[in-house]
Amino acid sequence: MVESLTEKGYANGWRIPEGHMHQILQYVKETKHLKYWNPHRECHAIDQIARNEKLVEIAREYLGAEPILWLTQLKWSFGPASTEEREALLSSSNEPIQYDGDAFHYDALDFKSLTIFIYLTDVDPSSGPHVLIEKTHRTKSFREINRIILSDEDAHRKFGDRIKMILGPKGTMLFEETSAFHKASRCQTKRLMLSIDYVLQRRPPPERPVFA
Repeated sequence: MVESLTEKGYANGWRIPEGHMHQILQYVKETKHLKYWNPHRECHAIDQIARNEKLVEIAREYLGAEPILWLTQLKWSFGPASTEEREALLSSSNEPIQYDGDAFHYDALDFKSLTIFIYLTDVDPSSGPHVLIEKTHRTKSFREINRIILSDEDAHRKFGDRIKMILGPKGTMLFEETSAFHKASRCQTKRLMLSIDYVLQRRPPPERPVFA
């Protein structure tokens, strides 16, 4: 896993236990939010995953130091046909939008970081799968440093078959260095995804949005 992260910027092939998945889905069913900030503080299963000995060991080996659990997020994505389902959920009224999340971009959480993405619904090409460009975590051009957005046209022109779409059944895990270019595909159905961020430097995570 660590070799793949270092070489390609991502690694996959693992799944979370069925019991953990059921607990998280029950938590979501009871709380009914569109997006959760640091749900590990309320959901025991998410906290167990984020502090799992093997996952922390991978983070430690990749980062080269003791990892800091910086932020967890749990988020629904819906397609155009799911407006009523989306509107039934409690949503943020003031969450800042930094850029178009459907465009290729990269995140600089730290000078080195690790994010674990976990699908909590089955994800096929219509379900808003995560897409990444392997090996783009290594270096950035001056232009890329000054502009974190990369158009689809430029991405396909520059990187071609290095663009990887991650599909999988619910429970699928993806380890990623999010300084690599990545994006969420347009969702036509619905998708629920958990993310867990590990960093090196202790700094305040983004402020939790105020919910409507």
